[in-house]
Amino acid sequence: YVRSTELEVSKAGKKQVLRIGITPTTVTTIMPYISRFSRENSDVNFEVRDAITFTLLNYLMDGIIDVSVVRTPIKLDGLNYLELAEEPMIAVLPPEIPENETKKEGISLKELTGCPLIIYRRYEEFLMKAFGEKNLLPDIFCVCDDPRGAMLWAKEDLATAIFPQSMASLCDGLCIQELDEPDLITKILLIWAKGKKPVPLVQEFLDVCGEH
Repeated sequence: YVRSTELEVSKAGKKQVLRIGITPTTVTTIMPYISRFSRENSDVNFEVRDAITFTLLNYLMDGIIDVSVVRTPIKLDGLNYLELAEEPMIAVLPPEIPENETKKEGISLKELTGCPLIIYRRYEEFLMKAFGEKNLLPDIFCVCDDPRGAMLWAKEDLATAIFPQSMASLCDGLCIQELDEPDLITKILLIWAKGKKPVPLVQEFLDVCGEH
């Protein structure tokens, strides 16, 4: 039994490790790629850093991680990238809203100007610019750092939350409406540093993501 355990530890020690960064709003997008890659590469383990985009950028440039999943808007200087998906922003309305409002297919920024809003700090500049270009002044009730926690504010009927569409899975019991604003589209990117060829393990992961 002891020799068997030693052998397993020895085998585990020889496994390759892919170091990847993931932001809170990109987990659902990247997981199918990680799952597919893992099934095809049983000798690979993972080291995951969960953080905001700008922290992950620093990790990437410092060599702490190999690749990262991020969302636009983002400056791509010094980076290579692969686009994985794009999606609109959504308005997550409090539970107590008129029934006719839930039947609308989309909602505009103009319609949201009369509502207290809670927004993720990551998109504050992005959203404020969009409001400004339409000469609209939003009522920002709260700016937060964790979109998951902000959903609780919406559930308490305090404000309408604006987030990327992938956050919809956290919004049970709430009315979700897509923002009918073509300029408020975010792209989910897989990024890695320019300047040197990716090691074979990283290249294999990029190839899996690129194929699908």
